Amino acid sequence: MKIAVLSDIHEGINRENTQKDIVALLKSWLANHTPDVFIISGDMTNGPENSLTLLNQLQNEFPRTKLLFVHGNHDIYHQDSKFARETLLGFPGNLGNGPVELNDDWVVIGDGGWYDYTFGINGFMEEQFTLGRFHDFTWPDKLYAHWPGHDKDETERYLAKIENWLRVYQGKNIIMVTHMVPFSKFVICKDDPGWDFFNAMMGSSRFGELAMKYGVKKYIFGHIHTRYHELYKGIEIICNPLGYYPYEWNHKTAEEEILSAIKVIEI
Repeated sequence: MKIAVLSDIHEGINRENTQKDIVALLKSWLANHTPDVFIISGDMTNGPENSLTLLNQLQNEFPRTKLLFVHGNHDIYHQDSKFARETLLGFPGNLGNGPVELNDDWVVIGDGGWYDYTFGINGFMEEQFTLGRFHDFTWPDKLYAHWPGHDKDETERYLAKIENWLRVYQGKNIIMVTHMVPFSKFVICKDDPGWDFFNAMMGSSRFGELAMKYGVKKYIFGHIHTRYHELYKGIEIICNPLGYYPYEWNHKTAEEEILSAIKVIEI
């Protein structure tokens, strides 16, 4: 079984900046490679309605490919992010609806997740991370994502939900998926407070702890806009973001970048 993996497509921004139809390029890739499963680990585009529309377009055009998805922070940018999350659950392949069994041996479990400042650097108080402001820059989630609870409360809700599913499928070969980063190793520190301060919004070490507790075989995430594929703590780690054009891309054309960004694994 072939599984394609991609995150952080940021369709709207990249379409505007490249003047290329990013979704058409994704469709071309899918037509040429026909994976059995395509996992998008968050940030399809901005806002739930736009993301839902694009996801449905892809799934309707490629019904033989099982399209699975977890929301990213950009997907739930809305005046009511709880409503945005529930809107995205209208996509059948949203893992927030529950685990997806790929065959008798493998199951995919996950949800978008959020952050609880466990990756925050020393020297700052929780109140500062809650505000998400360093000097004259405010983390965009603080402006565009609006949850009913505190960041830590929202993260706790995701953790409890995912652990319930992991417990049910303990002993199976589990592929765990979040948008948020699960291990501090994959959070980039530059020894620059203007950068490192915002690592508090990258994810939660508790997602990684769950993965280790329940013997997860593969962990797929996004958000960090840096590509990883390696074995860490006995788990195959896969992070394959498209990222922002041009400064996070390795190629000049959108076609080449999408081709290089999508990772294909087999089970």
